[in-house]
Amino acid sequence: MNIKQLFRISYEKQIIYFVLLLLVFFGFTEIVSLSFIRKMEYKWMLSKKAEFSVFQEAITRILPRPQEEVKRRLLTFTENPNLRRIVILDKDGSSIFDTSPYSERILIPKGEKKPYLRIEHKGGFMVASYWSRFFSETGDQLYLVLFSPEEEIPFLLRFLKINSFVKLSGTFIAFILGIYFILFVLSPFRRMGEIAREIKEKDVSSVDEIVVTFKETIRELGRLYSREKKKVLRMEKEISLKEHLASLGEMSAGIAHEFKNSIGTIIGFTKLAIKEGGKEEYLKKVKNEADALNNVVNKFLFFAKPQELEKEYCSLKDIVSELVENPPENISVKVEMEGLPNIFADRRLLKRAFSNIVKNGYESMPFGGTISILSSSHPRKHSVKILFHDEGDGIPSNIKSEVFTPFFSTKADGAGLGLSIVYKVITLHNGKVRIKSSKKGTTVEVEMPLVKNEDK
Repeated sequence: MNIKQLFRISYEKQIIYFVLLLLVFFGFTEIVSLSFIRKMEYKWMLSKKAEFSVFQEAITRILPRPQEEVKRRLLTFTENPNLRRIVILDKDGSSIFDTSPYSERILIPKGEKKPYLRIEHKGGFMVASYWSRFFSETGDQLYLVLFSPEEEIPFLLRFLKINSFVKLSGTFIAFILGIYFILFVLSPFRRMGEIAREIKEKDVSSVDEIVVTFKETIRELGRLYSREKKKVLRMEKEISLKEHLASLGEMSAGIAHEFKNSIGTIIGFTKLAIKEGGKEEYLKKVKNEADALNNVVNKFLFFAKPQELEKEYCSLKDIVSELVENPPENISVKVEMEGLPNIFADRRLLKRAFSNIVKNGYESMPFGGTISILSSSHPRKHSVKILFHDEGDGIPSNIKSEVFTPFFSTKADGAGLGLSIVYKVITLHNGKVRIKSSKKGTTVEVEMPLVKNEDK
């Protein structure tokens, strides 16, 4: 088939030929890459096997000696840069001797009688282990296992492996897209081409058929786009609903826990008050627990029900200044918020959110410290940033991603809704809240949009 004949065939066949050509080309390059990878790994294995054979021969010569001397001599072997670990196992796989203090369970290979080499890949590194079987003086079957140090996989080898995966994935995706293109895009236009050829060969009366076919094609493409758009929207709603239900489940569990603790306390102190003639201290504790329950309910209602924003132009500096007027005795507050424009927001909700951030900062420094509240304006981004920094011990990295989860708290008496409310209030204003933490303290970064008059 020459070039002219190729362009005379249908677009569907051209795409199929092209995809098949891609498959043949990538298949050939894949075979070459795999053979090269095997060759490189085989050379590496041969060099390791030669090294291990020398070590095995030297070690087996000293094994009949007294046990303490054997252990001492084996430890000296690991000083060699090509040998990381020596293990001696019994026939059941239990460790008799191990030069590594962090020994993990080693599975004995079944059916292997001759010495053999095993290669393991760990991330971007290769580790070789050499197994050999021998018998003690009493006739017990034992295993000698030697481990090489971790060696970084050569760049070329890593590149070829990644490249092989990319080529296979790309070929598969190209094949699927080619089939989709043929079935849903080219077929209607091919039909229009056939009608055009019929007009050329017969008469002009088929123009109407072309127009009708073109309109049907455009309508079909529109319907296809509409169907795909509806699928995406439906999937987004389903994901949102699942996340909402999961959040409600977590919140319900947290509320049940808080209520159970407080109700138990109320019942206990009520019984004591009745028994001892209504002592005032017991009744005060009952009232405190009831107030705590009421506080949890109010926080839950705030978090669960939709919030109507009562927006007005307000000063962020004024809101923050009100919150830090009376800090604890051992804590100082530094506020630098000059030159900030007023923002269009719900002042009451912002004050509540900032109050939770400042309260967390106070509680993180039981022995005193400084809270710094800084701000900056970004006119190009149409936003302002407020940074709340404390000098506490910071948030452990393993729980930092959970701090905005409802009812998650590291404090024994905490309800775990403070930062959840912060997150909700800021996102209601189309803002963002981020947390950066280290052993030197925690910084909560709040970014709020500057709303134009026409966007109110």
